[in-house]
Amino acid sequence: MLLALVGSDEFGKEERIAEFWKEALANGSQRMVFFATEYMRDEGTLTAAVAQAMEPSFFGPGASVLVRHCECMPAEEQRRIASFLPGAQGNLALDFSELDRRSSLSKYLEKQGVVESFAPPKYNDKIQKWIMDHVQRHFNKRKIEPAAAIYIMDAIGFDTKRIHSEIEKILIYDSSIQEIKIQHCSLFIKQDREVPAYELQMPFGLRNPAEFFPKLRRILAEGGIEAMMPVIGALRNHCITLLHINSMRLKKMPDYEIINRILLPNQARYYQQNRMPEQSSRWRLDSLQKAILRLDELSYGIKMGSYGDLPSFELAICGLML
Repeated sequence: MLLALVGSDEFGKEERIAEFWKEALANGSQRMVFFATEYMRDEGTLTAAVAQAMEPSFFGPGASVLVRHCECMPAEEQRRIASFLPGAQGNLALDFSELDRRSSLSKYLEKQGVVESFAPPKYNDKIQKWIMDHVQRHFNKRKIEPAAAIYIMDAIGFDTKRIHSEIEKILIYDSSIQEIKIQHCSLFIKQDREVPAYELQMPFGLRNPAEFFPKLRRILAEGGIEAMMPVIGALRNHCITLLHINSMRLKKMPDYEIINRILLPNQARYYQQNRMPEQSSRWRLDSLQKAILRLDELSYGIKMGSYGDLPSFELAICGLML
């Protein structure tokens, strides 16, 4: 049995690996062996170790093998593994965060049809829904309030494995909890993720103060005065994008033509998933123009030393949404 797991959804991959072990045990395997690619960089070492572990012996069948971090495998080692696989017998799982489609190993795995993709939710509304569904599915149909899911999303980001472990930690502390609330999350989960300025763009475009203001305050609290210019840059770029979309939608241009004009071909999903049409519809052209001018004034003021304190800058930024 051969399996290639590709992606950064670590929780999803761990679930699939658990299934792999069960299938391997059902097929008669008696031992499990792990290898970490980054610790076996000497030429030929990894392939030789995998082959030795999988080889049956007088005492029983070969081990089932899991190789972690295969994206760290040098090109020559990938070619050796690709050459070894056609004659290999037993159970082997290869774990990649990403797979180089040009490599001989990738081509062989895809030809065998054993590649399984594990992509985490990439957008805020998707991860919030994922958290709420995940709690019901994996924790005996318990619930989590939307505000608590947003708190976890802001604190952790898109690391699905850590999200699961943090929720589990809350329920280990108090197994009587039937609905996880924001006070439970704030008690156990530390806000240690650095929020990038671009995460302000979607709540700003949607004019969603409930999400925008806490994120802005957190970015400024973490970055101080140095965070001002990245915030201005992210919002100004987004205002220009929305201005272009608004102008083209007023001319009745179809979405595919708008995407071709303002985005790269591989960003078509970004346009829909970030609800760009909805964002543009919440702003008038003159409002966006005024916002861009105001951001330029703030940029000039910071460079000249007029906005040296965070409260006045925060107030100015919040005023853009009014």
